[in-house]
Amino acid sequence: MKRLLFAMTAVCIAVAMSAASVNYTADNETIFPNPERGFITMIGGSLTKSAPYGVKGQESSLNKHANNDKGSIVLVHYYLDHFRSTTTIPSEVLNAFDEDMQVLREKGMKAIIRFSYANGTYEKSGGEESARDAAWTYVKEHIAQYKSHWQANADVIFCFQAGIVGAWGEWYYSDNYGNQQSTMNDSRRQVVEALLDAVPADRMIQLRTPLFKTGYMGDTKALTSEEAFTGTPRARLGQHNDAFLYDYDNMGTYTDTATQKPWLAQETLYVPIGGETDITELNKAKNWATYEKTTAEMSRLHWTFIQSGYAETTTNMWRENGTFDELNRKMGYRYQLVSGTYGSEVKQGEKLSVNIKLKNVGYAPLYNERPAYIVLKNGSKTYSLKLASDPRRWLPNGVETVINEQLAVPSTVPAGTYQLFLHLPDAYSKLASDTRYSIRFANTGVWEETTGMNKLNASVTITENGDPQPPTPVSDAVLLPATLDKSNVTAYSDDMTWYNGSFFDFGPEDAENLDRWAEWRVELRYPGEYIITEKGYYPNGHNYSIQLLDNSTEVSSYTTEETWAQEEQTITQDAKWNLASIDKGIYTLRVQNAMEWGQPKLKSITLQYDGEIPTGSENIHLENGTEQAYDLLGRPVDASYKGIVIINGRKTMQLGIY
Repeated sequence: MKRLLFAMTAVCIAVAMSAASVNYTADNETIFPNPERGFITMIGGSLTKSAPYGVKGQESSLNKHANNDKGSIVLVHYYLDHFRSTTTIPSEVLNAFDEDMQVLREKGMKAIIRFSYANGTYEKSGGEESARDAAWTYVKEHIAQYKSHWQANADVIFCFQAGIVGAWGEWYYSDNYGNQQSTMNDSRRQVVEALLDAVPADRMIQLRTPLFKTGYMGDTKALTSEEAFTGTPRARLGQHNDAFLYDYDNMGTYTDTATQKPWLAQETLYVPIGGETDITELNKAKNWATYEKTTAEMSRLHWTFIQSGYAETTTNMWRENGTFDELNRKMGYRYQLVSGTYGSEVKQGEKLSVNIKLKNVGYAPLYNERPAYIVLKNGSKTYSLKLASDPRRWLPNGVETVINEQLAVPSTVPAGTYQLFLHLPDAYSKLASDTRYSIRFANTGVWEETTGMNKLNASVTITENGDPQPPTPVSDAVLLPATLDKSNVTAYSDDMTWYNGSFFDFGPEDAENLDRWAEWRVELRYPGEYIITEKGYYPNGHNYSIQLLDNSTEVSSYTTEETWAQEEQTITQDAKWNLASIDKGIYTLRVQNAMEWGQPKLKSITLQYDGEIPTGSENIHLENGTEQAYDLLGRPVDASYKGIVIINGRKTMQLGIY
């Protein structure tokens, strides 16, 4: 049997040439704001056509909350009691919601949203206590009318609370959904289902007690890591406890603490919990809400937020005995860098080695999607390299997380020395450039307020890559034809931010944006003509330049037609992209905005081969092991392997087809 021997140095994947290590100093004292966590204040009120606002007009309360409590989220409680028996919500009231959310954007805050119809209870004949909520006939219409407004403002919504049912939306006293009922029933189930549909899909909904979630799900299974963040009802339903620490069962929040609290401790690793105390008597607060009991319970159940005002008897006691400051530091997440090792020199187009050890000393994790980037910064030039690590899975209570990744440095990054930063901006383009929505790490000497980034106190020198690129395993490239989207992107420009989860934002408002781009590493195996289909939406028009690059040199390009579309569209280009004269191989495919004032949001570009893809001529069968195939790293492979192989010194393509 003939075997091919070849030098491994010629085929190794390129990584950093050298590395530098840094240790970081924890800051366990400073209290500072961070998005989507901490003490909250409640604002809102009863809405009417002439007084439709819940936030606008209460800016002084927001300022006080930010200044005194370092607060970044508020509970906005809208009462629809004036529309309890009305099918249609006036447009003035609906549009006021958008204005309210814009006020929060201007203040750098986010909202917990609750709608309800009864601001208190009343006594029915016979002495029974109930609450005047709204019948489902009206509620379902109201939810449908608010849906588009909720969707449009998902960026500044932290989460929803189910509300709707009963006094204060707390699901106990109710005229229409089972009075003083502590379990799920069909009428309450339809409220949950309507909210799951209307609330933005990437936002979670809190129910009042564990029994309501287990009743809705039909089992007592706790949410698992595999199920988390999948968008299913189980992955979206969290908890709010509006009687935190009140006596043994928290005013009936729990019916069996021995089973429900361990269940909740598992759930809240992936869905949020928060609320208020409702302990209004000082002697009870001194017994039930001590520093030890409060911090232990919040740590165990992973609390993210609690009201700073109600009940003032308890919160004032916390301010005096140090509990308040401890909660202000540790509610929600509090990330700290421990150490890091970074490549100190790397060539253009090759990979930067990053190894970061961090820990979350807060009580809870993050719950909403948020990207994490290693940023290369040289003066005004910045380049963002997205980490695969998901910040939502950086677990709390001191658990250490290790990020060990090889990040592709775009070949277009100019040679020079760059400072390294860790950047966790908001996932929505509306907020991504606002430093108030970026996450600050609790370390001394790392936070850069002007950029909203955390200094890693390390640098990397990018050198020019004049050498031929070593062979790259086919698994590193996307095989054309293919759909190119967020899931397989290789790199993107410094100001390219994720828009609405699966979209790229190619255009900010009122700004030139010709230099925005995204790149994919692709393998052209089948030269020929390709049909291009794009998905996205284009409120101010767009067209894209698509380039095929070989070591930064353009070998072919295509410009899409100008398009205007207010909603998400799928557009197939009339003209085909002719790649018939391009050699097979690995390339960079770059998509760049080509309309100066457009604001396109791109979801994907699909390249479809216009013809029949050849198969048999490129398929190598191994017959009884008489010829051994090797991959590009010199490892023996069998007939099931898909990719470039070498047999008897000849490089060919193996499709793994028997």
